[in-house]
Amino acid sequence: MKKIMHLNGFVLHSPMNHSIGSWTHPDSNVAETFAQPDIWQDMAQTLERGKFDAVFFADTLAAFGNYRNRTDEALTYAIQFPMHDPILLIPMMAAVTKRLGYAVTLSASYYEPYMAVRKLSTLDHLTRGRIGWNIVTSAHVAEALNLGREKMVPHGERYERADEYMEVCHKLWNSWEPDAVVANKETGVFVDASKVHPINHKGKWFSCPGISAVEPSPQGHPVLFQAGSSGPGREFCAKHAEAAFGVQLTTRALKSYADDMRKRLKQYGRDPASLKYIWGIQTIIGGTAEEAKRKQQEFNDLVPYEGGLALLSGHSNHDFSQYELDEPIEDIEVEGIQGLLDIFTKMYKSGDLGKDKLTMREVGKIYGSTIGCPQIVGTPEQVADEMEAILDETGGDGFNITPTTMPHNLREFVDEVVPILQKRGVHRREYTGEMLRDHLNQDACD
Repeated sequence: MKKIMHLNGFVLHSPMNHSIGSWTHPDSNVAETFAQPDIWQDMAQTLERGKFDAVFFADTLAAFGNYRNRTDEALTYAIQFPMHDPILLIPMMAAVTKRLGYAVTLSASYYEPYMAVRKLSTLDHLTRGRIGWNIVTSAHVAEALNLGREKMVPHGERYERADEYMEVCHKLWNSWEPDAVVANKETGVFVDASKVHPINHKGKWFSCPGISAVEPSPQGHPVLFQAGSSGPGREFCAKHAEAAFGVQLTTRALKSYADDMRKRLKQYGRDPASLKYIWGIQTIIGGTAEEAKRKQQEFNDLVPYEGGLALLSGHSNHDFSQYELDEPIEDIEVEGIQGLLDIFTKMYKSGDLGKDKLTMREVGKIYGSTIGCPQIVGTPEQVADEMEAILDETGGDGFNITPTTMPHNLREFVDEVVPILQKRGVHRREYTGEMLRDHLNQDACD
């Protein structure tokens, strides 16, 4: 049996799905429909038909305003804004599917652990065990200000605080013994109180004396995803995550990331095989290689470089309008998501991208197209070939596929690429389990 390829749809509850200008494409109707449930329910059913593990929702809590110290570009180009709450969308999608999972981004900086556990455990009940949590620490200063903080948590403290956050969450998830709920009508006992335990947590960052407000959910706790790419982020991922989401532009960089993470896992006494590696990609499919390349060019031409730089400015909490557009960029230290910026500076001095350095204009176009994910371009067979090759070369386990156009691109992938992967025995023909953790832990196809 061959190793299974895990697939997720990587989206935002927004007019823009990681590709600035994508909403203007003739094949996209997300701008008109993203605020309504229909397009998302249809997408969920499409991905379940393709036997995907999950829909993976990225999220942000404020308009990006770092570029030129204003939000004009975020509003003009719909740069991950407006951003509606994906948590409220999930029950409507889950209601029209039976097996597809749902991974939601929730900030450990702005939701108290007690509230995060309550929301996620409730969702896990409502979906019968199909919830995952993409744990982020938030690196966007506008989020902090809009939520009443005077400033962002400093970079060096974010993951230290997040470690204690996860400690509190696990205590709450374990505050109920699995058989605490009796629900005995004859005795009138609903919960055996001796099997529910206050956590009495008081630490440096958090104080929580009580018990979870939600009884044990089907999975016990959601599947834990994490996408940290900086040193502290990787340490956090090695301690806590079940699946790592990696964004790099080259196969060489993806392999380097996975090799580094396996070393870190050993330091925490974890089996290196206990963490799944899910790579971000974007697929552009054509009937011929030439048609696919033409579609790629048409799609990338929609991307305004200034929009890409505004997005990168927001993600890194750094104003990139201050640099010359056509000069090669140097190493830059930022307060936001350092790993995303390193994609374009420190990691590619070896010339993996065909040149030693990129200009700021090139960075804006690349980041605005895919947030640093590689584009896989070709016929359905060529796309399948390259996806298999990436996993073989990196030791990865699957992909978060961010669509070019919504909903057309994901439907195209399910209709044209998934059957090829299934025929090759690298993607499931049927689900073998009912819960998201079952999907993630399935290692081989029948």
